Amino acid sequence: MTRNRDPFATALDSLRRRLMDGAFGPGAPIVILDEARRLGLSTTPVREALAWLSGAGLVDHSPTGGYRAPGLDAGAVRNAYAFRNACLLMSLERASPTAVGDVPAADPQAVFAWVVGRCGDAALLRAFETVDLHLGRLVRAERQILDHPAAAVATIRAALIEGRRRDAAAGISAYHRERIAAAAALVFEAVRSPHPLEPD
Repeated sequence: MTRNRDPFATALDSLRRRLMDGAFGPGAPIVILDEARRLGLSTTPVREALAWLSGAGLVDHSPTGGYRAPGLDAGAVRNAYAFRNACLLMSLERASPTAVGDVPAADPQAVFAWVVGRCGDAALLRAFETVDLHLGRLVRAERQILDHPAAAVATIRAALIEGRRRDAAAGISAYHRERIAAAAALVFEAVRSPHPLEPD
């Protein structure tokens, strides 16, 4: 009989979203019982979801068995932005031609996910998704201290739609260079102003 994975999927989606939203400050404990109560689940799917997130490097697992939100380090953040940029540039090289109007217009994360999704490389997609989840924790800080990304995203999107891959690559790299240069400030902002926890 196939095991019902819905409780696991619920726990995984919720914990991943809360990590990206900054609900847990850097290094803050993630209490399995509290999360299970919040979700109305047993502790088993929450424990499984945290084990999965730990395996993906998105939470830290302590030797005593507990879990913590990963810390934020400016050097690691710079490396993560550089790695996401590399994933995007490799994806652009491998992607099939773009259909006009096919590129999402929402936000940088949607556009970047679209770019990597077009290349057809499952390993590259997994690497991108992992680093993008890490960097998702800094989106709120980016909005606080950097210019709104709408203009940069519109330029990248237009280049993608028009098939100007070199211009799209230049726009993506410029977007990431700005964040690499601001890494220390982004980390400071994320640590200083963690997102409040959702109510139970």
